[in-house]
Amino acid sequence: MINLLRNLFNRYCSILGIKDVVLLVYSNVFNNTVYDVTQFVSFILGFDTMRIFGVALVYVFYASSTIMRFFSGAVIDVLGHEKKVLAISDALMSVSYVIAFLIIVMMGINSLSLILMLITIMLGMSIYSAMGVIRSALIKDLLYNDNEKITLYTSLNNTLRSLISITAIVISGYLLYLNIDTAKYLILTSALLSMVALIPLTLMRHHGRVTDRPSTQVLRQGFVKFSELVKNNISFRVLILIMVITYLLIISLDVLNYSILSIYYNIALLAGIDRVFGTIGVVIGSMLAPRFRVNKLGTIIVLMVIALIVGLGFCIVPMTIRIMIIAVPTLFILNFIYNIPINAFFTAMGSMLIYVTPRREFGIVYSSMWTILTVSQILSSIIWAFIGTVVGAPEALLIAMLTGIVIFLIIKYSLGKVSYPAF
Repeated sequence: MINLLRNLFNRYCSILGIKDVVLLVYSNVFNNTVYDVTQFVSFILGFDTMRIFGVALVYVFYASSTIMRFFSGAVIDVLGHEKKVLAISDALMSVSYVIAFLIIVMMGINSLSLILMLITIMLGMSIYSAMGVIRSALIKDLLYNDNEKITLYTSLNNTLRSLISITAIVISGYLLYLNIDTAKYLILTSALLSMVALIPLTLMRHHGRVTDRPSTQVLRQGFVKFSELVKNNISFRVLILIMVITYLLIISLDVLNYSILSIYYNIALLAGIDRVFGTIGVVIGSMLAPRFRVNKLGTIIVLMVIALIVGLGFCIVPMTIRIMIIAVPTLFILNFIYNIPINAFFTAMGSMLIYVTPRREFGIVYSSMWTILTVSQILSSIIWAFIGTVVGAPEALLIAMLTGIVIFLIIKYSLGKVSYPAF
């Protein structure tokens, strides 16, 4: 794994030797740390103190992130000045965390302060999601829309994010375990780190697309372009289809995975260990992604089918083995293996979304795709939560994985030769 990581960074240095890209990655490292710490703190506080509110928080985050992502797409299309919009968004995110810190300091930890603090943090996390659209637009320019370079950047970004995530969660979890009052200092640290993330942005020479005369006409053009791509371009349509199916079948099944773990004792500890194993799988999967030729549909579907086959173990193991000392370690190992191909898949698909999106209407087209995916994610949560309560979580997971394998094999058989040219 160390050699693989070293090779990735060596390849990064040789191919992505661009100052502005390095600064963008450097800034994103701080923002990823902020995101992981605040997500962990807010979800722990939300679930531990207000369980119903904590569950609702997940859906609020999905919805608010989509709104902010779409809003940022519209802003950069109309105003241009993508670097400036990115810096302003970073500053607003920092301000939201400062406000959350002040709420806790002045009001203490109680139901009202937690609700206000969590809402404020959700706003900051939503701004973080919006910044992803702007960074992707800048990357498309900085890397001259080179598919190999974009894939390598996405791979490096996902690898760093995963390594940061596991470190931030372990440290945050340990500090909160020592004292729940540590939460306010973690939030303050997040605010300071997001301020530090502004420094690399100010050093960037590249400003992205700069519009001399802002006009809302570009929004109409963006919606028209998105409709044309979906209607007339089969590769674009297939790309969205695959991502929607994946979100409907896979993403929200984390809930069912934790439901399976709840068969055993100490669900919080098991879920934490499960997250660690899964994150290590994400790191390896992201590092492997540049090794695959991802411009053809067949490659990414093979990755997806492998993930689904491994994922069948999530339901088969607890349904057949109830002995904790055997079943739980087996689930951890399966989760680790499962995350390798599925995150290679998502790394490849993420780079394709940047690659195939037209530059002029990037914000609206890119945001529209993610809006569709978020709606799929919310629908998936509702559908599979219902199916899971009716037939049981392991059985629901079994149905989802088998259905996914069949669907993806059908797509590969009928559309396997589709490639993804840039528009």
